[in-house]
Amino acid sequence: MAQSSRLSKLFDTLTNELPEGGPILIMRATNDPAYRRFDTKDVQAVQSFKPSFDALESVGLRPTQDMPASAKAAVVELTRSKPENLANVAKAYEVLDVGGTLFINGAKTDGIDSILKNVKSKMDVEGSYSKSHGKTIWVNKAAVDNPFKEWAALTDMSQNKDGFWTVPGIFSADAIDPASALLCDSITVPLKGKGADLGAGWGYLSQNALLAYPEITSLDLFEAEKNSLVCAQKNIRDERARFHWTDVQSMPEKGAYDFIIMNPPFHVSRKADVSLGRDFIAKASKLLAPKGRLWMVANKQLAYEAVLDANFNTWSYEEQTPIFKVIHARRPK
Repeated sequence: MAQSSRLSKLFDTLTNELPEGGPILIMRATNDPAYRRFDTKDVQAVQSFKPSFDALESVGLRPTQDMPASAKAAVVELTRSKPENLANVAKAYEVLDVGGTLFINGAKTDGIDSILKNVKSKMDVEGSYSKSHGKTIWVNKAAVDNPFKEWAALTDMSQNKDGFWTVPGIFSADAIDPASALLCDSITVPLKGKGADLGAGWGYLSQNALLAYPEITSLDLFEAEKNSLVCAQKNIRDERARFHWTDVQSMPEKGAYDFIIMNPPFHVSRKADVSLGRDFIAKASKLLAPKGRLWMVANKQLAYEAVLDANFNTWSYEEQTPIFKVIHARRPK
């Protein structure tokens, strides 16, 4: 990976400046070979996205969702959310030992140049290394005071314009997603029995279903981003809801659900990846009981029709707009 190459090459030039022991904090940790120069027991790889969490475990790192009390060095890997990036810089610097170094690593498309400008407004930057359409910048902590302290609150949970609890950086944090709203308005057969919400986010589809359909006996919310799931747990207080921090693509398959609702993701990075939604559809068909129903919404241009044909005996468009399509699929193969 280009990002891995950049950080690895930088660390090769800074060998004498890197700590010999830990803890070494890595926020939004990736499976980057640069980290393997450290003893795995010294690395605190903080990651709340389950597929990335599992990938870290698979290469021998010990991922966690918890911040260490202190760190001799820290790395912040940028995400697509500027508020989250700024908050992570503040939190990493806070636990960094005096004399330690904080590295901030990211692609241009993730806003590294903007972050650099923000950091420079608070303190001197020790260095900057550009490679592979991105940068790594670093600062040294010379005193206990944290010049970034005010940024730490940028990812605090708050109510969005529609009254739901969310945090910056998660899907549709600011308001109800219009595709999800369309799906809720387009369900023509009452939901009942045991259901699941695949990629539940902060819980809008599930909250709506539980309020609208009293014959639902239980509803399992499966979500890969722990920050989203925590919001869903605050938004939904219905005792029929059960919450699972899970990578839908790798979860066990049991044909047990009477219905599934979903607004499946179609990208992890900035680039659209139609295979994600296709995987969700295939997974849904295996999770449904023989007479189970799938209700889903998607952007109209995403090509899901072939995978629906392959996994369901019958399906139809329940609603279509110039932007979205709502699909009702029955009788999984």
